[in-house]
Amino acid sequence: MFKVTLILQAIALCFFFHALRTRGVQLRPTIQKFKENYSDLHDFVHGSTKQNPKSLNSSSIAAMTFGQDPSTWDKPFFALHLTSYGGPNDNYYGLHTTMGVYNHKLTPGQWSGAAIWVYHDGDGVESSFNSIHVGWHIHPERYGDSHPHFYTVWTRDGHVTTGCINMDCADFVRANGSVIAPGDAIQVSDVPDGHIPNITLRVPKDQTSGDWWVYYGLNSVPTGVGYFPRSSFTYLADKAKQMAFGGAVVSIRADPTPPMGSGFLPNDGLGRAASFTDLRIIDRDGSSKPILVDLLKFVTDEKCHSIAPIHNGTFLYGGPGNCVR
Repeated sequence: MFKVTLILQAIALCFFFHALRTRGVQLRPTIQKFKENYSDLHDFVHGSTKQNPKSLNSSSIAAMTFGQDPSTWDKPFFALHLTSYGGPNDNYYGLHTTMGVYNHKLTPGQWSGAAIWVYHDGDGVESSFNSIHVGWHIHPERYGDSHPHFYTVWTRDGHVTTGCINMDCADFVRANGSVIAPGDAIQVSDVPDGHIPNITLRVPKDQTSGDWWVYYGLNSVPTGVGYFPRSSFTYLADKAKQMAFGGAVVSIRADPTPPMGSGFLPNDGLGRAASFTDLRIIDRDGSSKPILVDLLKFVTDEKCHSIAPIHNGTFLYGGPGNCVR
């Protein structure tokens, strides 16, 4: 039962990852369905072959985003930590962390990144799923390069009719004078040789307006990039019910997965493996407290990508990839 619970908690992340890639593919199964049959995860991530989403046509949004039919992509590989869920005290109002950013020479058909997820599964069905996703990724088919980019994604209905990546729709409000915009390349060349570029991300819910703000800093104190208005959400308008953080990779089916994080496994040690540091949960009043204890984890395949326990607000994650299902 414990293992099944972890899988169910990760399903929402898989769905969210799919929406990031396909931008508009409409899926019908519900989260409850997977309590009955985990084998349906593939359909949940990629869309059932029995479905005929009205958003897919000769000018498919999926093809516009990824350059090809998303059914050719494999299931994503994750290495994540997740907060507890479903308890009376499992109410969250934001997350803060610092993570390393890495360059890898990926090719079209590969995706690698790290991020934080803030979400609420609503009443358990797809159309009530609210989520904000902020991080960095390398996505050659979207950007035409193999550089790390800062990105955001949001939805209030499991991407049935709302939500998008970066600023592909109007709901994200960019702050005046912000140092970066969602979708911009991260200027790792500004970091001295021999130093790992680190970005600090902070996603708090504003006490007064209820908007979800996004803060970003490259080797510096984070400053406001912009916000998702409270009015853009239903369940997240009040609070989040769970948060997650870690890495994810995906590739064309039958092709090896790309590196995750720095490309080293956690047991290669600090300085080689990628890390999340200064993990903090943000309270309703805007104050924050460090995550000092270990949390649940979800790892797709320990041989390819893994994640270490949290210790004093820090954990290592990543791996060389080269997994083929």
